[in-house]
Amino acid sequence: MSGTILADFLRPNTHPCSSSQFGRAVISDRRSNRPRAAKVFARLGVCFFCFSKGRLRHPSFGGRTLWLGIIIVLLVTASTSIAKDSAVRDRERNSISLALEFSRRKPDSFQRIISFLERQPNAYATGFFVGPRLVLTAYHVVSGELADAKKMLLGFEKSDELEVKVFAFGCQARLLGVDKEADLALLEVCTASENSFLPSFQSTIIKDEKLLLIARPHGERVLGYGTFFGTYNFNGIDYWSARIAGRDGFSGSPLYNEHGELVGVFSGYDWSQKLAVISPAARAQKLIADFSPGSKP
Repeated sequence: MSGTILADFLRPNTHPCSSSQFGRAVISDRRSNRPRAAKVFARLGVCFFCFSKGRLRHPSFGGRTLWLGIIIVLLVTASTSIAKDSAVRDRERNSISLALEFSRRKPDSFQRIISFLERQPNAYATGFFVGPRLVLTAYHVVSGELADAKKMLLGFEKSDELEVKVFAFGCQARLLGVDKEADLALLEVCTASENSFLPSFQSTIIKDEKLLLIARPHGERVLGYGTFFGTYNFNGIDYWSARIAGRDGFSGSPLYNEHGELVGVFSGYDWSQKLAVISPAARAQKLIADFSPGSKP
């Protein structure tokens, strides 16, 4: 029985042990973007407290059926919440922070000395494990290609050609393969994933489907919640788009659906339309298959 149908049969009552209060609580938890099992178990505790106090010591048959239905809905919601929370934690552990060290591709002698003295990361992005030591991110993160405004923000000239070194866990990552059109890059890092979870891929998606973004800009832990919007054409290539917030350091972040399947990789943000631009999971799956160690004879 759905929460909406359940609510239609409940009479208004302000008592904390009343059916209507529980009905609204169930609906509230079921519609939440981030259900928490603790809240549901707390409501179950109140339910049993009411029984112990004798308020429902002699319920009618209809009352017993209604309360049994409420308890079943709460238990199902609790188990679903636990599963979703566990899936989120697994996927959070898979996302990592990437430290980027941009420098001039052809520095003169003075610039080379200054670069050596000031050598440290000057930008950050996100990647995520797709294998024991394999990390997927956005191609533009590793390309060294920056917009003029970003170059100047980092202290370079507009005309400077840049290169970038990518670090994870204190070691420089090795570039295994790229898909420039889809803005994807596959890296090998020095530390294996502690999580056995490997992504499954969603190939089709519908409008307004709920999405979860997991970013690690500069080591921060950021969870973003949004919805799928539609296709997005960029330079003749079909990307996807979503109504979800974006900021510096999100590039390369994974986006998952409610089942934990990889929907795509955060590529950029269209500020005019307030849309996140996403590289589809199918392209990511192909890149991983093409360039993973042992994938070629």
